[in-house]
Amino acid sequence: MGFDGSGPRLMTAISAVASERSGKILPVNVTGAIGALLATLGIPWNVARGLGVMARAVGLVGHLLEESENPMAGTIWSETEEEAVKP
Repeated sequence: MGFDGSGPRLMTAISAVASERSGKILPVNVTGAIGALLATLGIPWNVARGLGVMARAVGLVGHLLEESENPMAGTIWSETEEEAVKP
């Protein structure tokens, strides 16, 4: 059993046309990539939408865990403030 890859090809084509028309590089985000792959697998769009949200939520939980074990938000904020006020 194979898959035709039509979802990722369509996603890539949309990204290319959007980039060309806008004059900016517009890469596909992870949610778009997940949707394209799930479409290729034949997953209905309304289920794929939920799976994309779930995948993003898992990533957020990972970031929260990382920040709780190795806080860096304060450092990033301070460094950003310092750079913003430089002449």
